[in-house]
Amino acid sequence: MGSGLSTGAVVAISFNCVIALLVLILFLILCKACQTPSCPKKSPDADETKNEEKYLLQP
Repeated sequence: MGSGLSTGAVVAISFNCVIALLVLILFLILCKACQTPSCPKKSPDADETKNEEKYLLQP
């Protein structure tokens, strides 16, 4: 009985290492995405537009 790993076992271990690396990269990308603010800084033009819309919506 040989103590070495079969070819199938080596392939399975290699494949699982690649999958683990991809999952780690995905996790890091998700962490970065959650830390960035979702709404950009408002410009003064956007505030003026809101005021104009407010007056337009009033009867």
